[in-house]
Amino acid sequence: MEDKDRLLDIDSVIASAEIASGTSGFVDDALRSRVGKLLRALRGAGEYTVDQRIATRRQIVRLLARRLNISRDIANHPEILDEEVIDPIFIIGFPRTGTSIQQELLGADPANRPVRAWQVHEPSPPPGERPVTAARKAAAADVVRHYVDRCPGILSLHPYWDMGAETLVEDEEVLTLDFFDNYPVVLCDAPTLAVRVGEDDFEDAYRFLKLFLQHQQWKQPRKRWVLKGIEHQRHLSTLFKVFPDARCLFPHREPEKFLPSNLTIVGVVYDGITCGAIDRATLAAGYLADFSGRLAAVMADPAMDDARVRHMKFSSFISDPISALRQCYAEWGFPWTAEAEAGMQAWLDDPANDSDRYGRHKYTFEPFGVDWQALSPSFDAYRQRYLSQGES
Repeated sequence: MEDKDRLLDIDSVIASAEIASGTSGFVDDALRSRVGKLLRALRGAGEYTVDQRIATRRQIVRLLARRLNISRDIANHPEILDEEVIDPIFIIGFPRTGTSIQQELLGADPANRPVRAWQVHEPSPPPGERPVTAARKAAAADVVRHYVDRCPGILSLHPYWDMGAETLVEDEEVLTLDFFDNYPVVLCDAPTLAVRVGEDDFEDAYRFLKLFLQHQQWKQPRKRWVLKGIEHQRHLSTLFKVFPDARCLFPHREPEKFLPSNLTIVGVVYDGITCGAIDRATLAAGYLADFSGRLAAVMADPAMDDARVRHMKFSSFISDPISALRQCYAEWGFPWTAEAEAGMQAWLDDPANDSDRYGRHKYTFEPFGVDWQALSPSFDAYRQRYLSQGES
């Protein structure tokens, strides 16, 4: 095997991750399979320079080492698995439909706990064993900063990354710790990351997500987790199997209003990671095909009618966010407190949270060559079901 091939060889990657984490024997067959699947996809997606292989390997080794550290913590403290994850809230809407603001506001309720970047990038030791240090938070902030630097312009499109180690993360980033996903923040040095490596059976993914939450809440005050991820749309029945008392919040918005924004942010991310290797028309065709498939799955899934799923129009939410979330709490049976309202209002009033703090954009389909007039009718059934009284 040539040296350049060894850089992305599974045995070499695992050996380095075990050295980095000081562990041995925690890579089971399932985890090895997922790591191998990612490495094969990356090797087969195009030619890498040696420097690109080294950078990609470094990120994968660090990622796997974090996962192995979690396994070591649980081996040392098996009582972590006795932790109960009660009443988690999952935000499951499409990007650019208000999901980030909902995550921030729900996270501002002292009774809730969102997942922050430092918990993914520096998960071990868990807070219950030892308080997180400034050095660990600085290391996590470096990961976020590296991603932002790789994707110039990302802050003007998604300003929340400026929180560094305190950034609220998506569940796909947590699942990347166990190689169920390949979230770009933690793998942005792989120049062919546009090759998605997904898993069809998500029960194991949700069991890892639960394990991660148990690990992070061990010996901590009891709080509800606030979680967010678009991938949950495809796996609601499985989500409810692992988290039977979960509540889901699904905001809905006119596709014409959010799809150009989605394409713009995806374009910036892919340009940064692939060095502009994907042209805008090709990117849009792939993204819109995936979106159409997701929408078809939403429309066909009977779990979308489960009482635990709260559907909400974007316009209803954005016109009065606190009232909208107060209504959700009432339907979910959660107490609405003065502290919850004060925390949410304080977040809304803080100019540091202005969504336009890095500039305002006008999003259109034009740069992507999308014929919206031809495409729009394909979303009429979605509009009728979730936006029947109109949406701006």
